[in-house]
Amino acid sequence: MKTLDKKSLFWDVRDIDPQKNARFVIERILAFGDLDDFKWSVDRYGVEAIKDVCAHSKVLDRKSASFWNNYFRRNA
Repeated sequence: MKTLDKKSLFWDVRDIDPQKNARFVIERILAFGDLDDFKWSVDRYGVEAIKDVCAHSKVLDRKSASFWNNYFRRNA
């Protein structure tokens, strides 16, 4: 299933523009996505954009933020 069509990620959104709403899309993928969604986001937005969202997000839960910050520290 295409990442932007997944109800598990975007249950409360009807139409989403992946460019205009990049921060929102990345936050949802980091919080609720799977490996394929993460790979899609890297291909679409790039690692630096994802790292920036992770570092500055005010809506990403503490557990997800901690996981991704550690991931990027080890794999960057």
